[in-house]
Amino acid sequence: MPSIDIHFHAVPRRLADALRRRDFDEALEIVRSPEDGRLAFHAPPGVVVEPNIRLKPSQYDEQLILQAMDQRKLDAAAVSLPPELFLNWASPELGERLARTINDGFAEMARAHPGRLLPLAALPIQDGARAARELERAISELKLKGAAICTHVNGKDLDDPGVAPVLAMADRLEVPLFLHPQNAGDIGRIKDYHLWNVIGFPLETVTAASRLIASGAFERFPRLKIVLAHGGGFFPYQIGRLDHGYRVHPAAFKGLPKPPSAYLSNIYCDSLTHSGPSLRFLIDRMGPDHVVLGSDYPFSMRCDTPVDAVAELGLPADQEKAVLGGTLAKLLRVA
Repeated sequence: MPSIDIHFHAVPRRLADALRRRDFDEALEIVRSPEDGRLAFHAPPGVVVEPNIRLKPSQYDEQLILQAMDQRKLDAAAVSLPPELFLNWASPELGERLARTINDGFAEMARAHPGRLLPLAALPIQDGARAARELERAISELKLKGAAICTHVNGKDLDDPGVAPVLAMADRLEVPLFLHPQNAGDIGRIKDYHLWNVIGFPLETVTAASRLIASGAFERFPRLKIVLAHGGGFFPYQIGRLDHGYRVHPAAFKGLPKPPSAYLSNIYCDSLTHSGPSLRFLIDRMGPDHVVLGSDYPFSMRCDTPVDAVAELGLPADQEKAVLGGTLAKLLRVA
């Protein structure tokens, strides 16, 4: 029974080497320390940047990555860039150069470890046309398996017309988009107690998913598939509320022809809930064929036993197989 993880972060060694050469200093530089490299971000004023980010061997050393996969009983991982490195606030030109470096590096990783590392492309999504072009290159030429994008583009939501070329390309290529949250705007009320991550990320996820639905994105792009991180954030629990809002405030949904729950076939969630009862609810609500493994390696909010967390539920064999890897194998077209 193959197990595949959708939420597994890695940094191509090609990018790590480029940072050490100071190739992207205008936006990001690595400041050396005895143990690892602290990253200094040169973001515009007002951009929320995660604190205390470091580039560690656990992110770019492929042997350490494979060892971590083995420890988690993972046959394969759809590796993607840590979201703090998306740099969607950089210039479009720099964003494109960065994405090409990352994706070329991911392709090298995939060739070195075929069948085990299934990378998701990085995109310069601050420029929709460039991002669509890079997505096509990543899939058609580099043979990557999809893309990982933020839940917003430097504060601009994913239903913005500027993002439409990316959604259209993912629809045309029939590859999934993994949505990983990052904070945007004023986070003053959640900056303490690590709430910027603990509740801020799930809030970002439900916002992005709800806006995509309400804007009609899945009507325009019916083959578009998105995967939501962290158990779908707050989205799965509030589907009924979205449907109720659709019924009692139809004008607010701008003529959406079907209720929000009608688009659940386009949406998948990872299993990262840190709770057996929550994971069981998620599978019941979204369906066992719309929940896939997620561990959030190598960060502190990770799950080190993603396969065991599913096995402990005692699901029927066909449902367990789907969650552990069957569904994701189809999404990534490796089945």
